[in-house]
Amino acid sequence: MCVDRRDFLRLSAGLVGGVVLTVSELEANATATSASAFTRQLRPLAGKAVPISDDERRARIEKAQRLMVENKIDAIYLESGSSLSYYTGVRWGNSERMFAAVIPAKGEIAWITPKFEEERARELIRFGKDIRAWEEDESPYKVVAGIFKDRGIRTGRIGMAERVRFFLYDGIRQEAKHLEYASADPITVGCRVIKSPAELALMQRANDITIAAFKAASATLKEGMTQYEFGANVSAAFRALGSSGSALIGFGQYTAFPHGSIQPQKLREGDVVLMDGGCAVEGYQSDITRTFVFGKASARQ
Repeated sequence: MCVDRRDFLRLSAGLVGGVVLTVSELEANATATSASAFTRQLRPLAGKAVPISDDERRARIEKAQRLMVENKIDAIYLESGSSLSYYTGVRWGNSERMFAAVIPAKGEIAWITPKFEEERARELIRFGKDIRAWEEDESPYKVVAGIFKDRGIRTGRIGMAERVRFFLYDGIRQEAKHLEYASADPITVGCRVIKSPAELALMQRANDITIAAFKAASATLKEGMTQYEFGANVSAAFRALGSSGSALIGFGQYTAFPHGSIQPQKLREGDVVLMDGGCAVEGYQSDITRTFVFGKASARQ
């Protein structure tokens, strides 16, 4: 399970004290009725986003292959993560079982999938027909080595994408010791660092949704409200806008904590309010922080 810093703090609250978690859940539930009132004015924005086209993804793969030739890399290995999604559109949860793709400098992309996941993999894969499934009693590393051999890679370098876990890299290296291994950054960064108009539009949409959610939820602030209640309102606003975003919330002295606090907080006149959150649209993430004073700011503020 992947837990980001905001989710960690929420989970930590439950681990530190069961009462805190129980209270926060009750507060969030109690807020649901009032949240529905202010969200009625919101209309979904996420649905207006235009996904990355297959043609753009094909162009990305072609650019990656050109960069491989320029950087003397014969293939790149990608497991589930942002780079695999960038090139292929496939999003897949990581586990102990290998699900990956090999993009060679020359030739067709190839896929490695657990046999029992093959049908689901075929539903998601839109680029490349070479899909190799491995059984539980077989080595996926040998499958990868076989792909290198079938693509004519008998000497040379393999680029490992930034998200590849060590045990996968090490297993491949043991099966194909005759090859060299290097970072795939010259390829993946070389492609991803330059955003296309379609990518910029998705990033802008994610930011637009986040600003709209923050603005709508901020109007519900009232004295005595807890950070959990306000966080629930922020999440409700994101849902009304068609996204599953959220925000880390802090009041008063706890806004000095860069990534929040698990301490119970109630909003008071003159408190600084911290909102740090975002959402994803077609895999493109917003991350926005806003701070402001609830009520009238003091001379020092």
